[in-house]
Amino acid sequence: MTIKKLKLTEIRLDGNTQPRSRVYDETVSKYHEELTDGAQFPAVEVFFDGKHYWLADGFHRYHAHRRAGYKEIEGQIHSGTRRDAFIFSRGANAEHGLPRTNEEKRSVVLSMLEDPEYDGEKAREIARICKVSNTLVSRIVKELELKNSSNKKMPPPPPAKPSLKPVVNEVNLDEEDRVKELATEIQAIAEENAKLRDKLAIHNMDESDEAKAEVEQTIEELRDQVKQLERELASVTKSRNEFQNKAAEAIKQVQYWKRRAEKAERQAA
Repeated sequence: MTIKKLKLTEIRLDGNTQPRSRVYDETVSKYHEELTDGAQFPAVEVFFDGKHYWLADGFHRYHAHRRAGYKEIEGQIHSGTRRDAFIFSRGANAEHGLPRTNEEKRSVVLSMLEDPEYDGEKAREIARICKVSNTLVSRIVKELELKNSSNKKMPPPPPAKPSLKPVVNEVNLDEEDRVKELATEIQAIAEENAKLRDKLAIHNMDESDEAKAEVEQTIEELRDQVKQLERELASVTKSRNEFQNKAAEAIKQVQYWKRRAEKAERQAA
């Protein structure tokens, strides 16, 4: 192992080697203040695989140096892969730095128990790597075994009973939706008409008489069209068998007159 200055930009933090649930900003701020006061910190632990430097211990120190404007940080270099950095990091902060919470100790143990390469590993070995007690590892193992056992014993859900409710004709349901859709479109046109009339009444149009006449005519056409669509809607509601053809045509007309309303509104604005 050697210690040397490393550029912060050289160090990789994205290898799942952070053993904590998060970086604590209050700790970074504390270290930052101490750095600016001239304090010296231990070198961070990194693993070099010949190409990348993987940070395994010293995340708070790293972020404090970055916040303080440092470009480099002292690193203790281990030869190894990202995988080696991950294993090393499971026991980081057990003896120095910000103490680990009980939840963080539990988290690193779980990460090892769920790791494919350590599947079935003895509790004593996991405890050694994570630097926790054998008792803690054994307790977590038993909890997982109990949970898995409970899941296996759960009976399968009973088969669904056949529904006694009458089957509703899907076409009729679709027609109901189309009726509602058509009613919504008609209401939208009516609202557009009202808005357009209000604008024409409040604002004096700086347009030619011809343009004003065109807008007025458009409003009248829209009023007539809304009335016609309302009549068609009532007819469609009474006669569902003829609904699809009429609804399709009515919706086309609604879309057409809605575009006319938008055009008239732009002219009035």
